[in-house]
Amino acid sequence: MTAPFLKMLKNVELKPITGTFVNMLISDTGICNSGKKEWEQDFRMLKAMGMDSLFVIRTEVEQNGVHLSAEDPRSTTWPEDENLLDLVFRLADEYGMNLYLGGPISITNLHLGDWKKEIDDTKRYYDRTVAKYQGRPCFKGLYVTLEALPWHFNFLDICTGVLSYMRENFPEKKTFMSPSFGGPIGNMSTHYTVDQWVDIYGKYFFRNVKGLLDYCAPQDKIAAPACKLGEIEDNGLAEWYIKVGQLFKECGVELWSNVETFQRPFPGHGEPPAVFRQVDYRTLYMKLQEASPLVNKIITYEYFSCMSPNTEWGSSRRLLARYLEMIGKNPALIDEIYG
Repeated sequence: MTAPFLKMLKNVELKPITGTFVNMLISDTGICNSGKKEWEQDFRMLKAMGMDSLFVIRTEVEQNGVHLSAEDPRSTTWPEDENLLDLVFRLADEYGMNLYLGGPISITNLHLGDWKKEIDDTKRYYDRTVAKYQGRPCFKGLYVTLEALPWHFNFLDICTGVLSYMRENFPEKKTFMSPSFGGPIGNMSTHYTVDQWVDIYGKYFFRNVKGLLDYCAPQDKIAAPACKLGEIEDNGLAEWYIKVGQLFKECGVELWSNVETFQRPFPGHGEPPAVFRQVDYRTLYMKLQEASPLVNKIITYEYFSCMSPNTEWGSSRRLLARYLEMIGKNPALIDEIYG
């Protein structure tokens, strides 16, 4: 990128995070074990910091014949909610948020290459679950749970089928996806460049679902706040937003960003390869700087396990404090809400 971009980056006004995923099943970003008090604290903070949208990443997962469900009646120990999905809908209504409902994933279906069964299972799930929660004021949209990585488990075929079904059967609901920047190519060992991503995704997916997909928030993935001798360097993330944004405009899709608040383990640092702790606040600052002038909305994965003081990792409270400072809010909010 050119020098004018670097000047813009230094002077950009940060766009706040206004939505978060919520994962009520086993999470690789940490187990929270929250009860009614902790969930309500988190929703109070979401409202106080300006969040207006929730994205339920998935509500059913199957692997090797074992099923997990956000509607498991053992997941609440208080009388107000029969299960965690009921709780999230109740609190979303109470705090005036928009909720986008994600569906199921069957890992067995994907590994067996049975992608048509995956679509059929997803259809049945949405028929049942949309009917169950249709009367909730917060219920505004549907989330395509798969991340749509090209050539991997027929993800593009599944996502196209699911989007078509959503639009045909639930036209009043907005549709949303969150694939990743730099997805792996066919051999799963290397990743697309931005030009390859735009070409492949555009040719084989986004142009084909024009009119079916309303919003897309790519996972930013990149976590390198490049700086040398005190001067900010370009790490290439803005190029992704600019070029993907051009593709989305052509396809009638509104560009959002999924600015991740977890950090992938660094190679050679001895951390488990699939445990994602909360991000360094400098990295979060960088990612917000680059996304803010180029996207319509910023969401994150995810507040509840990466930023909440109730979560597993000890520095999440401090990450929240640094984020509040970034957007001009007083970190004293944390003590007021969480104690």
